[in-house]
Amino acid sequence: RAQNIGWTGNQAITAEFATLQLEFRLLARLTGISDYKEKSERVYKLLDEMNPKHGLYPYFIRNTGKKPEFGNDKITFGAMSDSFYEYMLKIWIQGGRKEKLYRDMYDRAIQGMHDELLTLSSPSGLVFIADKNNGKMDTKMDHLVCFMGGLLALGAYTDPQGFHSDRAQRDLKTAKSLTYTCYQMYARMPTGISAEFVQFYPGKDFESGRGAPHYLLRPETVESFFYL
Repeated sequence: RAQNIGWTGNQAITAEFATLQLEFRLLARLTGISDYKEKSERVYKLLDEMNPKHGLYPYFIRNTGKKPEFGNDKITFGAMSDSFYEYMLKIWIQGGRKEKLYRDMYDRAIQGMHDELLTLSSPSGLVFIADKNNGKMDTKMDHLVCFMGGLLALGAYTDPQGFHSDRAQRDLKTAKSLTYTCYQMYARMPTGISAEFVQFYPGKDFESGRGAPHYLLRPETVESFFYL
């Protein structure tokens, strides 16, 4: 019987159970076994029914009862949530841009990100996506978040409202600005290598996060360079 990881308090991690669908949908197509597709997609239907405020999900979900419930109140586009938002868009693209559920979830989440988390540093006005813990802003950004430049660009170029729509142009502008911040996370370090995460402070832009002066060969910034 499947079990959740012990250190999560017997809760499921959003970026794990919501980051299998591209692979299982392809596996279903290659093998002809529809269960792979249908069972993995059911996760998104249940998540959509949870209908969180601003389309943003915490990174823990309690999945041991009759219905899934939010397991914490930390909103982030970094560790343990990141690829969930990526898969919203990419599942929709994989399906020929016909499965409205996934694009709608993506667009709600990106609107929520702009409304709730997108922030400017001082004094340089660098764009970054903050975390929110129990309703309070945490001006921290993981290197993992740097995938969002590429994702926002991909979302803009495939926007059902058209590439020249206000929404697509907003998302592309954010993509470029955010990716520039990620570049600065490298350029401003003595080694030329970004920390695992940075903390933003008023009047100081950012510093290497406490406990994070290490680099794990993260690909996210290069990924966004590629898309842009």
